[in-house]
Amino acid sequence: MKKTLPRFAPAFALALMLATSPATLAQRVEMKGVGSAAWDAKQSAPAEAEARASHEARLAAWRAYVAAQNTARQQAINAHEADFVANLDKLIIESTVVATQKDAEAKTMKVVLRVAFNDESVNQMVARLTVGQGEAAGRSQDSLFSFLFMARKANSITQFDARHSRVAKAEVADTQAADGGVTATRSLTVGGSSVQKADAVTYEVSSSQDVDAAMGEVLNTSGIEYVGYEDIVGNCHGPAPKHFQAEFVQSDELAPQTRMEVIKAARECEVRYFATGTIDTEVASIDPVTGNQKVFVSVRSQLWDISKKLPRKIGSVGPVQYSGLGPNQNVAGRNALALAARDVIRNLVDQLNAKGIR
Repeated sequence: MKKTLPRFAPAFALALMLATSPATLAQRVEMKGVGSAAWDAKQSAPAEAEARASHEARLAAWRAYVAAQNTARQQAINAHEADFVANLDKLIIESTVVATQKDAEAKTMKVVLRVAFNDESVNQMVARLTVGQGEAAGRSQDSLFSFLFMARKANSITQFDARHSRVAKAEVADTQAADGGVTATRSLTVGGSSVQKADAVTYEVSSSQDVDAAMGEVLNTSGIEYVGYEDIVGNCHGPAPKHFQAEFVQSDELAPQTRMEVIKAARECEVRYFATGTIDTEVASIDPVTGNQKVFVSVRSQLWDISKKLPRKIGSVGPVQYSGLGPNQNVAGRNALALAARDVIRNLVDQLNAKGIR
């Protein structure tokens, strides 16, 4: 028998997030743009040309911003390009003139701008245009979403020096000299090889709560209703993560039987779209520029439609690497995890939006 789970209402969750999360500050993404414009003798000239050149520079910066997005996001933006261009001023936090160049002889003006875009405003506009507006557009009775991301971190790493082998071969040749004597010539040929052994890394399970919180934040602001995997465990008898953490640490993936049980429980709870993923956190190193601790994380994810007996993969991300800085390894690791989680789930949301799914 299928069970109905409590859903996270986007409006309530968004209000709570606004009250408690510092991550609600606008995410700033800067791009450089170059524009040029000409004037003729009948025009009052350079001032008007500079305004047009600045507009072209903003458009160039916008195109650079779009080009830096994932494929699904680019498709969504390009499908509504006119709407984004018409509302470009609402997406720009600030625009700074880097340089201007006036060519009086050619009657042209060139402007270089550094434009800061509000990444979250773009996210919201993408969601609104690709799926529709209002609560009805954001709710679908057969498209409940959930996810399970497993996290592990390296607790030690052993690096091996390269092993070198040297081979020398000597040859001696006797040559008859003109005076009847014998001249001995010795040649030495030296070769060898070098073998580098892969690093030995040991991992341990790490908490995925930071990952879950960051992903939930993106899902809420995108208007996607979701249920946490812990509710699937409690209501539909899904296997608890603690029962399969050991196999994940050793093999970096779930065993086929475990994966089948997870999906079966999610389907029983009326989940249709289910994302799975793994996040590896590496040992910290020292950032040469800031002197802070620097931690890299590697993420990969798959998105499945589990409504049928055989799950269908409808999206994927990675593997992708991210890094975070902090005064210590713990802070740097959490910063890297939050960045990775938000970016990966946003990519999956974009892939859902591209298919018209909410």
